[in-house]
Amino acid sequence: MSEKDEAGAGTRQSKLTARVDRFQQQHRWAAIPVAVLRKYSDDSSSNLAAMIAFWAFFSVFPLLLVFATLLGFFLPASDKNSVLTRVAEMFPLLSASSVHSLSGSWWALVVGVVTALWSGLSVVRTIQQAFNTVWEVPQVRQPKLVASVLRSVWVLAVMGGGLVLSVLITGFVTGTTTAISLGWAGRLAGYVIAVALDVGLFIAAFRILTQADITTRDVLPGAVLSGVAFWVLQSVSSLIISRYLHKAQSTYGHFATVITILWWFYIEGVVSMYGAQLNVVLKNRLYPRSLTKAPDTQADRRAYRAYAKERTYHHDEDVNATFQPREPPPR
Repeated sequence: MSEKDEAGAGTRQSKLTARVDRFQQQHRWAAIPVAVLRKYSDDSSSNLAAMIAFWAFFSVFPLLLVFATLLGFFLPASDKNSVLTRVAEMFPLLSASSVHSLSGSWWALVVGVVTALWSGLSVVRTIQQAFNTVWEVPQVRQPKLVASVLRSVWVLAVMGGGLVLSVLITGFVTGTTTAISLGWAGRLAGYVIAVALDVGLFIAAFRILTQADITTRDVLPGAVLSGVAFWVLQSVSSLIISRYLHKAQSTYGHFATVITILWWFYIEGVVSMYGAQLNVVLKNRLYPRSLTKAPDTQADRRAYRAYAKERTYHHDEDVNATFQPREPPPR
């Protein structure tokens, strides 16, 4: 391709991009998703989701060890194996035989509780840091170590219990963790309860795990988005795993379990981050954003000023962003 052809192709691409940019800025239904994607990228939310997935993965097996040990104390062996089989079905590529082998005494219970508490608190603190980053909370206002840990303890207890209950309801209704067959009315009621519980959990998480001054109404759109997406992931997980992901074991062996669970937690982290970003975009009217000439819109400027404000480390520090006037294009 000659230089003239390349220049012509570049001009056509620039014109197409400019038309798309004008279209999305003029239509709210298109401007909001674009603004969410822009802010998701600006905040490096993929990295935050990866951190959430990392600590969530570390919290799974200590929790399973504690759970299996407690079952061994209070249930007969046959009942214990039945319960653990149902629990194993909730995690991708986690075989029931590997869960059945988990057992322990009081010392195993103590080690499991300490490890689960450490990793679980790390998950909550990482999510708290991620949500504060999404809301551009200045560093000086973000909670210190002791306050963050204390908040994480009761959040872990309340929301962890709600999450387990949601997973159990979804598994019960879909028939993946129980042999009981429900009628269509029972299944529909179970679906509604599970979705409502997921949305409620995200409302609580989006409100509690940030220092931003927000209301329930402010976080409702993102909670609905994340809650419904999270429920869909729970519902289709067994189908996806049984039809597609189980083939990974023939290639990667036991390593496939680690890879799949990490990916699973990462997807859930991404879902949470998109919901949080949607709340910020709607609350602070960070739309429409420019695709080609940022900071070209008022929303661009508001976003960049918020990014600068986040780097405030002291109460006496005043951080702001200024924008140089654009030079007129050459004639």
